Amino acid sequence: MLSEFEQDLLKELGNIGSGHAATALSTLLAKPVNITVSSAEMEPISYLPERVGGPERHVASVLLELGGEIRGMILILFPVDDAEAMVTSLIGRPFTFAEATDLGQSAWEEIGNIMSGAYARALSDWLTTPILIQVPATAIDMAGSIVEFVVSSVQPEEDAALYIDTSFLIDEKVSAGHVLFLPTHGSLKQIERRLLGHG
Repeated sequence: MLSEFEQDLLKELGNIGSGHAATALSTLLAKPVNITVSSAEMEPISYLPERVGGPERHVASVLLELGGEIRGMILILFPVDDAEAMVTSLIGRPFTFAEATDLGQSAWEEIGNIMSGAYARALSDWLTTPILIQVPATAIDMAGSIVEFVVSSVQPEEDAALYIDTSFLIDEKVSAGHVLFLPTHGSLKQIERRLLGHG
């Protein structure tokens, strides 16, 4: 259980990443984007499906693998209809993943690239450690299936993830986003040292 001070530190990290993401998305969409962080905490990975509406809830995801001294994966999840609304705003025409065009799919991948990169940079700055990032992948699937895939890919030694719950405001529409960092064991220790003031 994190102390209130530790939770505030994690929320600060979430706010920095969200600020980067909002600025970049605003430039991409050519309209104001506001992102607020409602909570940030360390919790078991197994809690994730319930936080996004249950393991069978279909979500749009962005997965970014991290390398270097900090290893793990950043996972960003949105309800499918919220992700579709963001793409619609970008391409200026109605979009659904069920009938995805190349233009729409490319737009979602670009949105995912911007958001995941923003949070990766914030994490790197926060830990004062360079982080190597790969090209992000996107997927539309049930939350439970995505979590299983991520856990099998990262193979974390501990059941712990950094959760950042956010609200996106675009065109007066509020979208709920969930940002997670699933660290490997050594990276988790660095985060814990940072929280304790020894990073």
